[in-house]
Amino acid sequence: MLIGVMQKFKAWHMSRQAMKRAWSDWDYLVLDIETSGLDPKQDNIVSLGWVCIHHGVIDLDSARHMLLEGAEISDNVGIHMITDADVELHGKKQQSVLRYLRHLLRKRVLVIHHAPMELGFLKSSWQQQGLASFSFNWLDTLAIERAKAHRAQQPIQEGGFRLGPCRARYALPDYQGHDALTDALATAELLLAQAAYQGKDCRLHDLNQLGGGRTRLVS
Repeated sequence: MLIGVMQKFKAWHMSRQAMKRAWSDWDYLVLDIETSGLDPKQDNIVSLGWVCIHHGVIDLDSARHMLLEGAEISDNVGIHMITDADVELHGKKQQSVLRYLRHLLRKRVLVIHHAPMELGFLKSSWQQQGLASFSFNWLDTLAIERAKAHRAQQPIQEGGFRLGPCRARYALPDYQGHDALTDALATAELLLAQAAYQGKDCRLHDLNQLGGGRTRLVS
C-alpha cells in the first residue's frame, strides 16, 4: 500500500517538474468536436477534427477530419454542413476513432476551446464504448483568454470568449467555415498567439495555470 502511494507521488512530482519546461518543448493535439446538440447525456458526436503542434509549429500533415458512423445529424446540418449522406459514405466506427485519438494523446497535451463541453462529450463517448481508462493533460484556450482578461481587468462583452472574438483580439483572420477541422486549426493558431503573448519564457506550467488541468476518462 505504502509503495503504491510513493510511486504515485513520485509520478506526480515528475509531472509537475516537467510542466516547467518551455511550452514549445511539448507536443499538442488540438481538437474540435461537432455534436448533434449541447447535452452529452442525450446528444452525440457527429465529427472530430484535430491537428498537432510540434516544437511550437502547427503540423498540417497531421490534420484529420473524422465523421462518425451512425451519427444523428438532427437539425444542426445548417451549422456544421454535414448531411446524413456524408455520414453514410464516410462515417468511421466511433470506437476506432477514439482508440486512434487515445494513441495520439499518449505523448501529447490536448488543446480545446471550451473544455467543459468537449470533455463532457469525450467522457460520455468513452463510457458508451467501454474503453480502458486513460488520463491526459489539457489546455482550454477559452479559459486562458478569460484568465488573461481578468488579470488585465478588461471587461469582455457577452459572446466575447467565442473562438472568433478571441482570435480577433490577436488580429487573426476570421474563417468562414466552421467544421471541426477548421475550428481545430483556428484553435491551434489561437494557442500559438496566446503563448507568444506570454513571452519567450512561456512554460506549459504558465498556460496550465491560466486554463488547464488533467482529466481521466473511465469506462
